[in-house]
Amino acid sequence: MKEMLTGKPQLNRVVNRRLILDRIRRAGRISRAQLAEVTAIRPPTVSAIIKDLIVEGLVEEVGNGQSRGGRAPRMVSLAGKRARAVGFEVSETAIRAGVCDLNGKLTAKKSVEFYPTTPERTIDRMHALGEELLANIDSSWEDIEGVGVALPGHLDPLRGIVRWSKPLEWKDVAFRRLCQERWGIDTDLVNDSMAGGLAAHSSEAASGVKNLIYLYLRFHVVGAHSADRVHGVLGIGSGIIINGEPYHGEFGAAGEITTLVAHPMVDARDEQGNAFETVDAFCTALAAEQPSAVKSMDRVAEDMSHLVVHAVNFLEPGQLILGSDNSMLRDELLVRLQQILDRHRLRHEAGKTKLVVSELGEYGAVRGAVVPVLQRMFRMPRWT
Repeated sequence: MKEMLTGKPQLNRVVNRRLILDRIRRAGRISRAQLAEVTAIRPPTVSAIIKDLIVEGLVEEVGNGQSRGGRAPRMVSLAGKRARAVGFEVSETAIRAGVCDLNGKLTAKKSVEFYPTTPERTIDRMHALGEELLANIDSSWEDIEGVGVALPGHLDPLRGIVRWSKPLEWKDVAFRRLCQERWGIDTDLVNDSMAGGLAAHSSEAASGVKNLIYLYLRFHVVGAHSADRVHGVLGIGSGIIINGEPYHGEFGAAGEITTLVAHPMVDARDEQGNAFETVDAFCTALAAEQPSAVKSMDRVAEDMSHLVVHAVNFLEPGQLILGSDNSMLRDELLVRLQQILDRHRLRHEAGKTKLVVSELGEYGAVRGAVVPVLQRMFRMPRWT
């Protein structure tokens, strides 16, 4: 599972290999000579490592670069199309799965209906879904470097334990161990909101942004066994990225939102004075600027602003990225929050946190779940 570095030559090989991979990832396309220049690794060593990476299917040649007077250099890039990681998101209504390449892009994806059951049965369904996706792209579990699983609830990501998941009704489950026993591959557990934050940071954050807050808003739940089940409170999850790393806190619960915000449909009424039956009906009324719907959304923004303003002033992130299961209500809320934030932000702040929307879609948590897998392939090994 974990790499054991037994001596300086082996350590040098691992460091040089990951440094070159990371530089290729950052550059997109780069020549061997450029790699030697930016990494300070001897050209013969660079060429030998590139040769190994091509044989392993991690890197490929992508044509000629610009000549500086001699023969045009051969350019290399990550081998983007090959399956490298499998990601899952398990919720109380569905299991989503995706196969990702080295760039974190989905090469295959599928969602199936799901009703909470035992961890073991859940893993059986995940395994079957992953096997189906891999077979569809002529791949197998042997080609996969790692698996990421996004779950709702309070997790211990370092030990791979689900401490408590109310939606799944699990408590103190050694889920990572069960997963690894099932498919024999290193597996990471990630809170579903944190997975969204990881995906947003790796795919959507502006260049140079190292600190961000990702908020995910659940306005409705559409399940296999019911129509819209609108809860009394708005579902809010968060993922915090600090200096490019997910922040879990000392005990793994950082980012848990305990501030309750009433759902906009709690107090909104239609023109006949009746409660809206579905979120779609509420959206239609809001688009038509019905006073009750507008007033209710204004109230939600005011309630959420206390959370957002304190978070922005306390952490001073480069971006606050807003995701949701309803793009219209997300956009309506963003406009209102921006106006409130502009009124209440610190007068002496050095910069200005940007509020933006996430366009990751329903597979955002799947993409975020595999980020730890991909990071291990590019980062330096840690030792004490």
